[in-house]
Amino acid sequence: MNDTELQTKIDSIRENMRWIDFMVHHDYKEGDFSVSKEQAETVEKIIDLLQELNWQLKLNAHKELKFAETKPINIKGCGKLVKIRSCRKEHGDKTYLGIYLGDMALSIQHSIKDDVLTASHSFYNPAIFVPELNDIVYGCESWWGEIKSPEEVNELITDDVIKNVWYVKLLREDAKKSKKTGRKKVK
Repeated sequence: MNDTELQTKIDSIRENMRWIDFMVHHDYKEGDFSVSKEQAETVEKIIDLLQELNWQLKLNAHKELKFAETKPINIKGCGKLVKIRSCRKEHGDKTYLGIYLGDMALSIQHSIKDDVLTASHSFYNPAIFVPELNDIVYGCESWWGEIKSPEEVNELITDDVIKNVWYVKLLREDAKKSKKTGRKKVK
């Protein structure tokens, strides 16, 4: 952000602001405070500007920006048929036929070393194309498995199948123990 862009953003925040706009309503009986919609919007603009400046100052301190040689998708195993049950509500409880595309990066990470900021793909997750939905469903939002034989095509991923997955059993057992010992659930 150059000086002109910064001044424009500051001017847009100052626009229509008066000293009275900074007054916060205080109910002395109840002890509650409230702000107007305009005050909330002004605070959001200021926070956005400060966050943008914070990133810019940090990035300006580095001499070099480097992109790691990671690929956005690892296509090993691409094209395998899978059965998949999405956890998205709009997909229902149906088991679909899917095509495994590979492990796709869902995020970008960065690291800083010796004044070099390096960006690379991260958080790889199986990406599965479901033709019937015309959508990609990720492994982290579904129950899925590779179809290894023609007989497996008709095997559905049901609630009972999910309940019998070893780590689901483990989590259910831990939840039962938590109830008995009175540990609170983490939200």
